[in-house]
Formats: sequence, structure tokens, C-alpha cells
Amino acid sequence: MNIITKNNAQIFLILNAILWGSSYIWSKMLLGFLPQFSILLICAIFGFCSTVVLFRKKLQGFSKKIVVTCVLISLISVISNTFCMLALKNTSGSNTAFIVQLSIVITPVIMAVLERKSPSRKTILLAMTAMVGIYFITFAGKGFSINMGDIFALFNAIFFSLFIALQNKFSNVFTAVQFTFIQHSTNIVSFLALALIFETGKIAFSNVVNPVFLLLICLNAAVTIFTSLFQSSAIKFVRPENAAITYALEPVVTATLGILLLGERFTGILTVIGCVIILFTIIVSAFKKGKAFSRHSLKLRITTKA
Repeated sequence: MNIITKNNAQIFLILNAILWGSSYIWSKMLLGFLPQFSILLICAIFGFCSTVVLFRKKLQGFSKKIVVTCVLISLISVISNTFCMLALKNTSGSNTAFIVQLSIVITPVIMAVLERKSPSRKTILLAMTAMVGIYFITFAGKGFSINMGDIFALFNAIFFSLFIALQNKFSNVFTAVQFTFIQHSTNIVSFLALALIFETGKIAFSNVVNPVFLLLICLNAAVTIFTSLFQSSAIKFVRPENAAITYALEPVVTATLGILLLGERFTGILTVIGCVIILFTIIVSAFKKGKAFSRHSLKLRITTKA
């Protein structure tokens, strides 16, 4: 049963951006309980188990080509997630949010290389407009300083852009469930190895049984599960350049949750203007050439495969 179609794919990518935006807050809070690779490992295990339970009947038809393709793309995601956690540990949330969203600019470049053609004017204009909005939210009046955390965030943006582009290019090779299953499997093996190498003896049992930790890890796991499924399904119908622009919503969500949960505050009118600019680019990117989103496209249509 598929609920993601060409007509509503953009809606699910926006939902994906909201979930991913929230994950910055959950991950930042989780780092107070566990090291980064252990957090990523637990989320991967949750994702794997949920995929098996919910979609076990669709876990079939695997071929060598499917497995190899999914593993290679998933390894890009492993690298991206690793750099993200390192960035959250070593730089401010605003720097991380801004630099990671450089994927808005990087993704069209990667797609141009893969497809041997230039991105459209609309994509370039929207990408640059979104970057202005992100700048207003994160850096206006604060300056810009580079440290190792910023470098980690930059590599996160690069590998995340590559992940989006490759997932789109090879989306006809695998189904969403196949990719999600293999991605979680790859994550488990990778993050288990990294946790054993770098984090042995660094975990306090009292932190693991803390109710706040359990709530946060469940929230992070839910994000891991649903974003993987939504992205691998919706990316078939949306240009990755437009998907990257949609994900500019992430820092808006992060800022909002920061206010509600961590007591952070908007620093001035420029921050509000930045949010408005980003929402504008998201709305414009959702328009098809020659027509706007119709009311019909906002409905979730459930279809079954033959």
C-alpha cells in the first residue's frame, strides 16, 4: 500500500523537513546522555525492528544489484550522520543549521554533474533566496567564525547532498521498503563498529535508564524510521534540487523547538524575516511548471500494487 504519490510527494518532503528539523533538538539533548555513535546505533536498531515488524511482507525481491546499490548509498548516509553529530558537539546550533543547509546549493551542482546539464534558473534563484533566509535566522548580527565543528557541518552538507542525489538517481532500482531495510542494516553494522572502537567504557548505565533519555531516544528513532521511508518514496517524484530547497524548513523547526523546549529566543526582526523568506521558497518550489498545487494534490491517495 502506497500513500506517497506524484501529487503529494512535496507534502511528505515538507513533513520530512519538519521531522529532521526536530532531530537537531533531540540529538543535541541526547548528547548529554550518550556518545554520538551509541545514539545513532540505538536509532538504527529501532528503525530496523520497526521496518521488519511493519513491512515484513514487502521484504522480498532482493537482488545483488539492489543490495549493493542500497549499501553504497547508505554508507554515504552513515558518513553524513557522523559528521552531523560531530558538528553538534563542536559548534553552535546556528552554525550547524546554516552550514548543513548549504546542501540547497550543493545538490544542484551534484545533479548537474550526474546528469551533465545545468540546474534550472528557478532552482538556482530559489536556492540562493533560501540561503539568504537561513543567513538571517542564524548569523545576522552575530558574525561568522570557523572552527572544527563548522568543518564537520560542511562535510555533512556535502555528503547529505550526495545522498539525496544518488537516492534519486537510483530510485528505480529498489523499493522504499527495500532501501529502508538495507539502510538500517548498514547503519547498525557501521555504528556498532564505530561505537566499539571509540566509545567502549564511556556509557553510564544510569543515563540509559533515565526516563528523559528513553523519551528522547524514542523521538529520535521515530524520526529515523519515518524520514527514511518518506524520503525514499517521495524522492522518486521530486527533483532533488527542489527537495533540498524544501529542507530549508529544517532550521525554522529547530529554532521553534529551541524556543519551546530549551528557552531560546529569536534575536530580532531579521530572524523573523528569515523564517518568512524560507517559507516563501518552500511554497514556490511546490508549484509545478504552469500550475499551482491543486486541492486534489493535497489529498493523500492510497493505492495498492498489483
